[in-house]
Amino acid sequence: FHSSHRWTFTKKFSKNNMRLQLLIFVLFANLVISRKHYKGRKYDLTLFVRNHNVSDATFFRLVGVDNTADFNVSAGNTFEHTFEVRRKGFWTLFVEFPGDRYAKSPRKIISRDSYRKWVMEVYYYPGAVGFSEWHKLSRRGEMHIHG
Repeated sequence: FHSSHRWTFTKKFSKNNMRLQLLIFVLFANLVISRKHYKGRKYDLTLFVRNHNVSDATFFRLVGVDNTADFNVSAGNTFEHTFEVRRKGFWTLFVEFPGDRYAKSPRKIISRDSYRKWVMEVYYYPGAVGFSEWHKLSRRGEMHIHG
């Protein structure tokens, strides 16, 4: 008589357990179906490269968050490009010279919470290239020294 009580209890527990599992499955399925996949909000990021006196570069390359821009900018001019960005990440400027030589700027992490416009200054010194830190550019076009 003792074993029959156990069997009854196990049988009832199994039915309740199956109902609970079914309820959890239905709730989970509903959650998965109604879930909206998160896609990062796009934002525009404008980067400027001011070439003060680099004249013998073959090209410049700006590499950052899922974006690359190859360009030429003559000495004394400024390159400007607006990128569509979804997330924060590092940006680096490369300057390539004849003979497979190149110079690489310090990396700068930029996020959507920071400024939308940044400037990098590039200088040529005998045998070397100098890069400024990335500077914030205000809406009025004024450069902020803290970068």
